[in-house]
Amino acid sequence: MRLICIFFTVFFSQSANAQIKEVRLKTLLSICETAQSTNDLGTIKNIANQLKDEPLQSNHILASRMRICLSAANGGETTKINAEGLVKSIAEKMLAIESDCNALLEIAPNVALENKTCRTIFISNN
Repeated sequence: MRLICIFFTVFFSQSANAQIKEVRLKTLLSICETAQSTNDLGTIKNIANQLKDEPLQSNHILASRMRICLSAANGGETTKINAEGLVKSIAEKMLAIESDCNALLEIAPNVALENKTCRTIFISNN
């Protein structure tokens, strides 16, 4: 019984440490990305210095974000957020959603009105 308790204690403490480490990594990467968008080289280098000894993540997205931050700190090109592209993409998706909601309203009015997204669109268009 004592052995089982020790096993669970060690297992769960390592699991909690892994989660904390991933949260810290995501936070550092978010800070680095914000610093890149404002061209804050000092912050980029500071964050990259904290990341340089971290093992490359098996999660491809996190690994890519780490590489971009490290590259930016070493004089690589910083990634700018394309706000105009995002706004255009959102507008295009909204048009598609509005069209789908209108089609749903024609074939199943009750379902369309019960759908939160469609209801919001119908209310805002009036």
